[in-house]
Amino acid sequence: MKSKIKVRSLVILLLLYGCSEKLIEVTSVDQIPGTWRWESTCGGDIDYTCVNGSKSNYATIEFRSDGVYLEKHMDTVFLQTNYSILKSDDMFGTLILENPSDSRPVTVLNNLLIIQRGTFEDSYSKIK
Repeated sequence: MKSKIKVRSLVILLLLYGCSEKLIEVTSVDQIPGTWRWESTCGGDIDYTCVNGSKSNYATIEFRSDGVYLEKHMDTVFLQTNYSILKSDDMFGTLILENPSDSRPVTVLNNLLIIQRGTFEDSYSKIK
């Protein structure tokens, strides 16, 4: 009986580990093209708050090699436009969106892409 429980536990652990997305190590803004999963948004003018991504509240952004930016919230396209990255150095740059016309500072730090929007910072992990 105990061996059946151990085998079931091992199978469940392997399935959970195998199904989870593996994060890609990122050390430079040159590595921005790809798909990123939203991890959190922190900031604010008066009260500093954070909202974290979850299975029921998630988003992704995709930076395609042809210059297309695709942002999805809960698998629904929120924004599709063209983008470019102006690189300051290996860790810092500026994301420039075509429509709506916008520029946002970006940073690669601790394996995260951080995009600044006013007083808020969105953190993303690369998944593809």
